Amino acid sequence: MTIDAKLIEGFNVFRELDADELKKVAELMSPMSVTEGEILTQKDKPARTFYVVIKGNFMIEFEGERAFTIHEPGTVMGWSTLVTPFTYKGTAVALTDGEVVEMPGNRFYELIQSDSGLCDKVMKRINRIIEERMPFMKGELTGSEQKLTE
Repeated sequence: MTIDAKLIEGFNVFRELDADELKKVAELMSPMSVTEGEILTQKDKPARTFYVVIKGNFMIEFEGERAFTIHEPGTVMGWSTLVTPFTYKGTAVALTDGEVVEMPGNRFYELIQSDSGLCDKVMKRINRIIEERMPFMKGELTGSEQKLTE
């Protein structure tokens, strides 16, 4: 079952997409309920699914016991499905029951590769997410708290 494009139109990663582009993306998505403790991504495993949070609390854990939590609707997990070498950089775990929309990474990748305008818009947002999370993933942050916006 696919989702309504209206559900994702306000999500930061899709904010610049027009109605037709949103519809194309939404057609690839399926709603998914998650239960507390469920693992969505595993570090160093092939990145096969892209997730967007609808509700719930999630933790993404990295090497060196670094982790952060996400809970804002529209926050993405599994962006590695769009970036070589297509392996997850962290392990994402549901801290509570919740809901996400999931999308097969290979189909999402094919869609953005076939539409240069959509690709530019989505990858610009994905690059911002990567830039925002990379210092944390590499352990380059000091004691200050990092706020993840996407």
